[in-house]
Amino acid sequence: MLLILLILIFIRPFISSLAFPSLNYIYTVCLLTFLIFYFKYRIPPLTKLLNIKYPLVLFFLAIIISILFSIDKLNSLNVLYEYITALSLFVIAISAGRQDKMRLVDTIILSGLVISLLAIYQYFFGFQGLLDYMARQKIIQPFALDYISQKRVFFPFVTPNILGGYLAMVLPLCLMSKKKILFILPIALALLLTRSIGAFFSLFLGSIIYFSLSRKIRKKEIFFLLAILLISGFILALRMNTQKQHIQPVFSTLMRLGYWEDSLKIIQAHPLSGIGLGNFNLSQSRYAHNSYLQIWAEMGILGIASLLWLIIAVIKQSLGLLKTNINKLQTVSLLSANIIFLAHNFIDFSFFLPEVVFLWWVILGAGYYGYPANEAA
Repeated sequence: MLLILLILIFIRPFISSLAFPSLNYIYTVCLLTFLIFYFKYRIPPLTKLLNIKYPLVLFFLAIIISILFSIDKLNSLNVLYEYITALSLFVIAISAGRQDKMRLVDTIILSGLVISLLAIYQYFFGFQGLLDYMARQKIIQPFALDYISQKRVFFPFVTPNILGGYLAMVLPLCLMSKKKILFILPIALALLLTRSIGAFFSLFLGSIIYFSLSRKIRKKEIFFLLAILLISGFILALRMNTQKQHIQPVFSTLMRLGYWEDSLKIIQAHPLSGIGLGNFNLSQSRYAHNSYLQIWAEMGILGIASLLWLIIAVIKQSLGLLKTNINKLQTVSLLSANIIFLAHNFIDFSFFLPEVVFLWWVILGAGYYGYPANEAA
């Protein structure tokens, strides 16, 4: 059964839920069917969930309450499967043994490597073909045309920022073993080609966490961090050197601030139960471009509080595991990947895209071993 799960996880990031809704539906049916059989024949040991049972139960309760008080219950039920699937993958990753955890993470790395190669191919050969396809299908997407004109890669996702955040999350996982260090080069190149400032900022924070926890920050680590900042500044300068105001970083920042202000208004109107799963929709965007505000707006105070509690509990356990020097390199790499994802979601919305968030739930669960600590050995 593990092989089927690995195949499904490998495929997941290639199917954009926004670009290919029909294919995403087929994939979802396959994944849910697998999960039903998995939990029927292989019940995860609940002892590994004891230390996170309260935030986990509260988060599930928040989902139910959000649906009960939803302003559009049918719409909320339509996205319920995403949360059930995500939590199921999280539980499977937690309950897996150490070798199976590494197989899950290796699969995420491998799919990230393939996607980075596809993104590099898009940069050199794919844009003209995409333009021809859009012309034949009479597809007019201004932002997609802008990305193409700037040669910012985004395949197979819908925006360079989502691809950048995904690749930045995968990067530290490559440091878990010497065999995968070479994977860093194509993934880093593809990340650079996205020209996503938010992704590089998230990578900067994740790198600080990695260096701080794995060893003392020395000169070469400082140079690496400075290099990330210089690259970010270079990308900022490139993107500001355009005649189109709506694709400049300043405009993007102001746009996000407007989304956040509108999101806060929704939260003020529905602070406790939220407006319901999947009901968030602004006049100019389906997303708040801040996943935490959108979670609060959709699921209320219990939803955002229980999710943060769950994340903190997992991170706290991982930090405790570091003191035992058990699987230190793997733990630090997984922690860094988590920090990158969480930081990127302050300015983007990959939490609401199953092609990315499902993988993050697996990474979060893979970094949690439960107690006693010697089980992680």
